Amino acid sequence: MEIKDQILKLVQKKKSDLPTLPVVIDKIITVASDEKTTTRELADIISYDQGMTNKLLKLSNSIYYAQKTKVDTIKRAIIVIGFDEIVGIALGMGILSTFTDKSGLSLDMKALWIHGIGVATVSKEIAKKTNPELSKKIFIPALLHDMGKVMFSIYFRDEYRKVRQFAMERKKPLYFAENALFKLDHAVLSALLMKRWNFPQSILMPCRFHHTPDSSPPKFKHHALIINLADYLTQKAGIGHSGNPFPVAVKNSIQKVGINPSIAKLIIDQVRRKEDEIKEFFNITTDS
Repeated sequence: MEIKDQILKLVQKKKSDLPTLPVVIDKIITVASDEKTTTRELADIISYDQGMTNKLLKLSNSIYYAQKTKVDTIKRAIIVIGFDEIVGIALGMGILSTFTDKSGLSLDMKALWIHGIGVATVSKEIAKKTNPELSKKIFIPALLHDMGKVMFSIYFRDEYRKVRQFAMERKKPLYFAENALFKLDHAVLSALLMKRWNFPQSILMPCRFHHTPDSSPPKFKHHALIINLADYLTQKAGIGHSGNPFPVAVKNSIQKVGINPSIAKLIIDQVRRKEDEIKEFFNITTDS
C-alpha cells in the first residue's frame, strides 16, 4: 500500500489508530462554528477543564499580553486574549496533548509549535494592516497551519525523515518533497484532519491552501495569502522551526497581501523582539 493510501486510511477510516479529541475540545470546535456563541458560554465550556483554565489564566497574565491588572477569571481572560485567539490556543493545546508519544520524531515539536505561535502573531499583524476585521479570525488557522506535519512525524516517522532529507538535498520546501514522495502534503493532511474533527471552513480552508493561496476559494484566498507570507516572515525572523530547509513564499506574496517591503521588514524586526514572549507563550501552553 502506498504512503498516500495509508495516510488516507488512517484519517478517513472511522475506526483507526487516530485518537479522538477530548470532549472539551470537541465542544470548543462546535463553539468556533457558531458565531452566536457568547463569551460566557465559551467560559463555561473551558471551565470544565481545570488544567486548560489554569494555563489560559496564566497566559493572559503573561508578558505576551502585557496586562497591568491581574486576570483572575476565564471570562476576563477571553476578553484579554480575544475570543478567537483563546479558541485557537485551546484547540492547539488539546491537539498537542492528544498526541502524547513524541519520542524519536523526525521533527522538533517544540520548535514547530513556537513557529506556529510566531506565524499566528505575524498573521495578526499583517491582517491589522490589510483587513482589520480578519485580524480577529486569522489567529486560529495560522496557529494550526502545520498540524499535518505533526501527523506525518508521529505516524510515518521513518518515511518523513526521508522527506526531510529529500527536501534538504534538493533545496526544496517540505510541501514539495511531501508531494514528491507521499503524493500528499501537510496542508492537505491538515484539512483532512480538520474535516474529520468537524472544524469550520474558516479554519480548514486557510490551512488547506496556505502554500497554494491562488487555488483557494475566493472567500478564503486573503486568509491563505496572509498565512503564506507570515510563514515566510516568521522563518526569516528565526522564530522556532517549521522543518523547512529554507524560507519560501508564493511569488509576489507581499504585493498580493497588500503591504510594502518596508512593512514586511518591520514585521520581521517586531516578531524578533517578541521572541521571549513567544517562548513564554509556548512554555505556558505546553506545561504539563
